[in-house]
Amino acid sequence: MPMNNENIPVTVEEIQMLRTEISRMHESLAKDVIGHAPLVKKIANLFVHKGLDEHWIEKLLAPLVGSSFESDEVLLLAYVLEELDNLLVVENESSQIDKKVHIVVGATGIGKTSLVGKLGARYKYLLKDSYNVAFINFDRCKVGAVEQLEHYADAMEIPLIEVDELLDVEYDIVLIDTAGSMGSNIEEIKELLDIIESNTDYKVEISLVLSATSRKGDLEHILEIFSIFPIQNFVFTKLDETDNLSDMLDFSIKHKTPIAYLSVGQEIPDDLMVGTKEYILNQFMKESENE
Repeated sequence: MPMNNENIPVTVEEIQMLRTEISRMHESLAKDVIGHAPLVKKIANLFVHKGLDEHWIEKLLAPLVGSSFESDEVLLLAYVLEELDNLLVVENESSQIDKKVHIVVGATGIGKTSLVGKLGARYKYLLKDSYNVAFINFDRCKVGAVEQLEHYADAMEIPLIEVDELLDVEYDIVLIDTAGSMGSNIEEIKELLDIIESNTDYKVEISLVLSATSRKGDLEHILEIFSIFPIQNFVFTKLDETDNLSDMLDFSIKHKTPIAYLSVGQEIPDDLMVGTKEYILNQFMKESENE
């Protein structure tokens, strides 16, 4: 155990307090340094105003004060965006999709059923290879959920099946829509996973569906509820309903979970796109330019 100058053992709590104090000192120093460089401060304020963490931005930009970058606004912007690009994680869509059950989970009213329809159309009609797709409705709570998925199934000529049919008929991809009751259906989803993993050879993929309109605190709460499951990726919906992606961006960078898809409108399947860093950051900067 480490000792201080008086040969008294130093506790873990004291070490943590020291680290916290050092971190605060660094934050204060970064703020003071940036305060002497008006253009650097302007760029910092731009990103802070958009909702990104103030201390992170200041620490990132402080080393540039006194450099040749200090007086070049374009380079300063590019520097921050490059750092955001490095931190943001997206998931490339595979050109060859293995046999899988794709389960979408999330809160109520964020467009999970529409997403299932968009993914079904994408897998069956829009990729290089056409896949044998089936839908399963596992949402017993939402009024009209079955009818909505039945409509998609009829329009796309994709069968709407029951869970036990997975044991008798093989499909390339099975898309499962679940209830969005903020955790009350967790046990049911666990049972579903057990049935699939114990009785079939399907690979299971679980996507957490989140709304781009949600505040960061709400996103954190939803993730906490569904983190009991092995979430492979995020899918963000309702990008067409917000002019502020800062909470979505900050949340995604913090958790480093890949963004697989983005839903940017109501049209099926046109308004579903693969998540790309370029699109997300371009939309983020468009908001800044329009303010």
